[in-house]
Parts: sequence; C-alpha cells; structure tokens
Amino acid sequence: MDENRVEGMARTIGGKAETFAGKITGDEKTRVDGAVDQLAGKAQKAYGKAKDTVQDVAGEYGSGLLDQVEEYGDMLADKIDERPITSILIAAGIGFLLAMASRPAPQIIYRRN
Repeated sequence: MDENRVEGMARTIGGKAETFAGKITGDEKTRVDGAVDQLAGKAQKAYGKAKDTVQDVAGEYGSGLLDQVEEYGDMLADKIDERPITSILIAAGIGFLLAMASRPAPQIIYRRN
C-alpha cells in the first residue's frame, strides 16, 4: 500500500476535525482550512490508489512516471496551502466551465408563419 493512501486518509480525517472545530468556534478560516485539507487528503488518497494500480500494471517505468507526477502534485498542494480560497474559486470555475462544455447544444426550432 502506497504511503499516499495512508497520508491522504489521515489528512482527510484531520481536515474533518478542523472543519468541525471551525464550525463550533465560528472561526471561518479554520473551517475553510479544514475543508481544503479534506479535499487534498481525498486527492492524495486517490493518487496513492492510482499509483498502486500503475505499479502493478506498468512496473518500474510507471513508477518513475508517477514519481514525477507526485512532484508536480506536491508543488500544486503547496500553492493550494498558500492560497486556499483562491484555489477553491479556481476549481469551482473550472468545474463550471467543464459542466457547461459537456451540455448538449440547444436545439433551435424555426417556425413559419
């Protein structure tokens, strides 16, 4: 089992606790930081699972490729930690654009008078 799966699960649980503490105390920053940690933990856990699968299928080459992806993921995680609200807004914007792009084109019906 890849260490990312374990670390991701721990980060998700810690984020849930932090979010809960922020809700109880009314501290919005703590609540948002907890939510960001939850998302980052889930992503890290999914990455660990994918890495395990690739290592099983592709062997050493796949492992080296995933190590490079992990480095870029670490850089991205650092940026998310530096600016969590900006990161959430960017992710929401990208999600919105993807949702709009996946919708079918509207049908135009012409009527004759």
